Amino acid sequence: MVGAAAGTFFASCQLAWYPDPVQTTGRFTGKAGISDSKAILRAIGRPAFWMSAAGAAFAAAECTAEAARGKSDPFNAAIGGMAAGAIMGAISRNGGIMVSSALGMGLFMFAFDFTGPSAVWEGNQAQLHNRMYGVLPEQHKESDALGNLKETYPKFKNL
Repeated sequence: MVGAAAGTFFASCQLAWYPDPVQTTGRFTGKAGISDSKAILRAIGRPAFWMSAAGAAFAAAECTAEAARGKSDPFNAAIGGMAAGAIMGAISRNGGIMVSSALGMGLFMFAFDFTGPSAVWEGNQAQLHNRMYGVLPEQHKESDALGNLKETYPKFKNL
């Protein structure tokens, strides 16, 4: 879903950047100088498809590697990155670009996962650890505001 949203955003920015009309090429394809809705949808759909395919390939390969290897480490992210890089390189239809983008993305994802959450979180490390691995308390304690509302409206007290 995130890949499709990123691809749609990328394609929309790309279409807005160039002032030329987006048209289907062919013999009888409408008026010159007017954008064609079919061509616009195709221009937005292609990047959305490829980015969502790369995201799905990353997730599938990383989860499969983790299940097959039996442990969670940066090598799983490298395997997922190689799968996503291969999908992104496949757009060019060139084997060399596909292999180099797979290796580059695998290396990038390995490095990103190896550095851990501290690479993207500048706050308190204990708070981050609690957010990621913390558990909810066994007994839920409601807020004072909710308690006051239940006292004000007693018919909702037992909900």
